[in-house]
Amino acid sequence: MMNVEFNSLKPVKNFLYILLLICASCKEPKPPQVTFDIPALIGKNIDEVRIVLGRPLENPPGPSKPQKRLFENNYDKEGQSLLIYFNPNNRKIESFHIVSSVGYDSVKTVLKIGNLDFKNTNDYWIEPGERYFTDTYNAVTIHLK
Repeated sequence: MMNVEFNSLKPVKNFLYILLLICASCKEPKPPQVTFDIPALIGKNIDEVRIVLGRPLENPPGPSKPQKRLFENNYDKEGQSLLIYFNPNNRKIESFHIVSSVGYDSVKTVLKIGNLDFKNTNDYWIEPGERYFTDTYNAVTIHLK
């Protein structure tokens, strides 16, 4: 008799197992932690920023001869990326670009990665990244003034 009862519960157990798997895959992403302290980098040139962040992913980290266009250094940490655009001639940083490996429901949440609030200041202005084929944000650009 006990064997019959156990067998009759097998479909219910399978259903509950599948439901558990579905629920586990539908969870919201965790709020991001501060990964890059952008306010601490504002006002520094690219060489000073490299002292703080270390060597960028590019090798070499800058152009070998003077050029008119901006150059980019990339940093990856904890699934987040920071792209820094700078003028290689005067070493001045033009913008920071934060890219998250996870999409979030607001630009404010992405800004937390860079220890920023969603407000423009005398030092910078913020441009949210485009949302292509998705309802989430995963990028933001901080333009220095």
